[in-house]
Amino acid sequence: MVTPQRKIEFQAELSWDGKSGGEVKLGSGYVLSIDTPKDFGGEGRHPCPDELFLSSIGGCLITTFLYMYKQLEFNLKGLYISMTGNMESIGAEGFRIRRVEANINVETDHDGKDSARDCIEMTKKFCHIIRSIEKSIPTDVSWKIVVRSNSSPNT
Repeated sequence: MVTPQRKIEFQAELSWDGKSGGEVKLGSGYVLSIDTPKDFGGEGRHPCPDELFLSSIGGCLITTFLYMYKQLEFNLKGLYISMTGNMESIGAEGFRIRRVEANINVETDHDGKDSARDCIEMTKKFCHIIRSIEKSIPTDVSWKIVVRSNSSPNT
């Protein structure tokens, strides 16, 4: 899979909300709110940047998987990704994210098992956010394929 070299730019504008967080206006027009966690003196009213960071990684994995899935066209019955990030204090320098873990669960039928495995491998290889952070933050992407029969118990 060779992609022509090109640049894509994304934008976000952030402004303080007058309390312990702010508003993010994305280039797509979507607006979301962020807040400081209670553990750091905030009100915890909205997602914190760390949660959004994990969501971005998981979002990249899921959209990359779906892009690859379109190429392979197997019977996808479910796709779930669980993200965990470990942050720790490193003394006077403050905190640092020390590890990111992603667990991908794919549900397919028996005929789609090999294609699902190929799709996961390509997702791990081509997820640009994983590739961008993995040299500075240890990143573990694990996966499981669940095979469900073609018939449902209600039919």
